[in-house]
Amino acid sequence: MTDMAGASWTFDAAAEVETISSQAFVYPDAAAATAAMASYRDLVGRCTSWQSVLTAKGYTYAETQEMFDASVGEESIARQTGTTHVRLTDLPTFRMYWVASRVGQTIVQVTYRPGSLLGTDQGRNQALELASSAVSTAENRTK
Repeated sequence: MTDMAGASWTFDAAAEVETISSQAFVYPDAAAATAAMASYRDLVGRCTSWQSVLTAKGYTYAETQEMFDASVGEESIARQTGTTHVRLTDLPTFRMYWVASRVGQTIVQVTYRPGSLLGTDQGRNQALELASSAVSTAENRTK
């Protein structure tokens, strides 16, 4: 990797906090970026569920991960996680979305944690829209 940058935005003025972060990673060439994407795809493809250990406050969480389709940039990897409280089963599952996309020698990743309990399709669509914007910015900066 030859360069990287990142930014984050949190909207906490509402009852529920929404967070968006974006990172860009620049590789020496498109082949190196393609290899990095392949490595990342392999890693996230193997992790489907896990459970956290008991935290200091006595909480234990179960995490699940699911890949979803994304057509952003030249290639993309999109995933969502669901976090469920193990002991307090009446609490809803909280979702988070990641989209990593490659354009040329640059990889951008957007992370989206909605401020409300969006439906899965709505959360995925919002993450894809954010990723499209990040890829467009990366393309414009490399021209």
